[in-house]
Amino acid sequence: MPTRKFSALIVETAGLSALNRATQRISALQRLYTVCAPPELSLASRVVGDHNGTLVIAADNGAIAAKLKQIMPRLLKNLQKQSAQVTGIRIQVQVSGQQSAPRAHSEKTALPIDLIDDFEKLSGRVRDPGLRSALARFAARRRGGG
Repeated sequence: MPTRKFSALIVETAGLSALNRATQRISALQRLYTVCAPPELSLASRVVGDHNGTLVIAADNGAIAAKLKQIMPRLLKNLQKQSAQVTGIRIQVQVSGQQSAPRAHSEKTALPIDLIDDFEKLSGRVRDPGLRSALARFAARRRGGG
């Protein structure tokens, strides 16, 4: 029996080919969703389908679903900016079955250097001494100098 690549078998089998396309589409939408959604929410939810342009997102619990519904217009707009062909979003609660370990401490996200420079410039223009000092300390901490 001749050996064939698994990917060639998928392409040649009509049912598997359609399933493969659907899986790739959901995977691409999940990557876009991860970029567009707030990190706390994207960790507790996932893309589970795409039905006629409506993105279906499964949330791990009701609280996550409620928050996603609150930000749905902004999320849809951000997805469309990323060239996702999505016209609507449907949120459903679907417990993943995975126990998420509590996070001890979240890492600070690194800011771009030009944004840190903008904070330093802003601290020089602000008249209020307390705010000026806070902005300068923030910029110094983010730059790694304190």
